[in-house]
Amino acid sequence: MSENKRFKIDIDEILKAKVKKKLPKFLVNFLKRRIHQEEINHCIEHAKCPQGVGFFDEALEYVDIKYEIRGAENLDPSRRCIFASNHPIGGPEALIMGSVMRKFYGESFRVPVNNILAHFHPLAEFFVPVNMNGRQSREISEGLTRMFESPYQVLVYPAGKCARTEKGKVTEQPWKKMFITQSRKYERDVVPVHMSGYNSKLFMRLTSLSKFLGLKFNIGMFMLVDELFKKRGKTFVITFGKPIPYSTFDKSKTDQQWANMVRHEVEKLQEGNGQEPNI
Repeated sequence: MSENKRFKIDIDEILKAKVKKKLPKFLVNFLKRRIHQEEINHCIEHAKCPQGVGFFDEALEYVDIKYEIRGAENLDPSRRCIFASNHPIGGPEALIMGSVMRKFYGESFRVPVNNILAHFHPLAEFFVPVNMNGRQSREISEGLTRMFESPYQVLVYPAGKCARTEKGKVTEQPWKKMFITQSRKYERDVVPVHMSGYNSKLFMRLTSLSKFLGLKFNIGMFMLVDELFKKRGKTFVITFGKPIPYSTFDKSKTDQQWANMVRHEVEKLQEGNGQEPNI
């Protein structure tokens, strides 16, 4: 791929397309620093694999994040599964999960993400856009159907949002039941996944402030890339549990109750990982 064809993040262009009113220059510069525009573009510019599955490892190397895998024996390329994971930190678990999938499944995986992240070109082919805050459009719904019908492994974060602080404790947000419904419908076993780690106190405070003010968006979201870069030099533990057969999810419980059961299985996976509990 030639240098001039490499995707670059341009906050000025994004704001021009998304915001009708021109923002003050100091605010634009603040956003550029918080999303690390210069560093991300430097990573893309010097990456050997600036687009596609190889970029997961390129990005992890650039931000100096490492990981350990537990339960690798539960990863079976011959089985079509839904991987249901907790959502503690945002960027790191997405890059780590992509790197693990590359090792065991090549390019045969997809993950639903918010429709903004879906436009991140280096990894766009693995992302399926969803609307995290409301009903799905017909186009998005059709895309999700194609994903679950496909031979690809599907990675989901049923909480939809990163963990938050509640009563002084970092807490995973309630899980949505959709992955249970799709597991049964498309006969996909569910693999519980636990990722270690948690975000900074500043992120948690901004998230709590958004909730307190009744805002429709999470102020902390603007900090997620910054949180990623704060994890430089850290090692995380990703743990895979035993696949749960789709036939398990029968009428003896509601889909929400089954979703809560899988979440409980994920919580148990953090035992013995040598890191502080995060959910």
